[in-house]
Amino acid sequence: MTSDRLTRVPARQALADFIRQCRERTSPESLGLPQGRRRRTKGLRREEVAALAGVGLTWYTWFEQGRDIAVSDDFLQRLVRGLRLDRAEREHLFALAGRETFAEGAESAELPQSLVRMINALDQAAYIMDSSWDVLAHNEAARLLFEDFALPRPNMIRIVFFSDHYRRKIQDWQFAARLVLLKARHDYLTGGKSPILKSILNEVLQAVPQTMQWWDDPEILPIGDTDITLRDAQGRWRSYRINILVSKDRPGLRIAFYDEKVA
Repeated sequence: MTSDRLTRVPARQALADFIRQCRERTSPESLGLPQGRRRRTKGLRREEVAALAGVGLTWYTWFEQGRDIAVSDDFLQRLVRGLRLDRAEREHLFALAGRETFAEGAESAELPQSLVRMINALDQAAYIMDSSWDVLAHNEAARLLFEDFALPRPNMIRIVFFSDHYRRKIQDWQFAARLVLLKARHDYLTGGKSPILKSILNEVLQAVPQTMQWWDDPEILPIGDTDITLRDAQGRWRSYRINILVSKDRPGLRIAFYDEKVA
């Protein structure tokens, strides 16, 4: 993990102002957070962002006040994830923090339109995700299957562990969630230990108690095909075979197809 100290007050203040603007524009509902008690300010509270970023409220308050404190790449990554920043905002954040470059990896390049056209031509649910499990593109059938795809920058790990829609839809949540965690763990350990994926997994491990035990499971599960059962819009159970294809030219991209199993 690399860290840096923001020494110029104007730069620190610009960074703090930018994060405050992002915090105030982000609704609790978009992150699956409860409205809770009456809010005096719009957007997220400081304590909510601090929790999303994995830091203490006092430290985060100092950061948002533009104080002279050390800021790590890992902290910035967690802010990106927690506030759902897009690519341009992410690059702006790192630039304000004094980072000259910020590379996301090969899959951050423009998504091949041939893959997008391919999934859009299918009747079955299909989507494309990267090695951080961000859903980069999906077809209409997938959007109907997963309501959370309507949210900005959906992530399959976050959907599986934090979406109420998904929990109501999946027949055996614990079975599906354990498989996802083990496959994501394999991605993390064998794929260069991406700080983006690390921040997502840390969030899951902290929020869902049983995942700590699953993380220590000796079973090795790479990304691959899976059988699951989901409830459709009419309340009927439907079984699917999830087939995963990996792009030869862009190994960080995975295409998931949901083939319904006919009894």
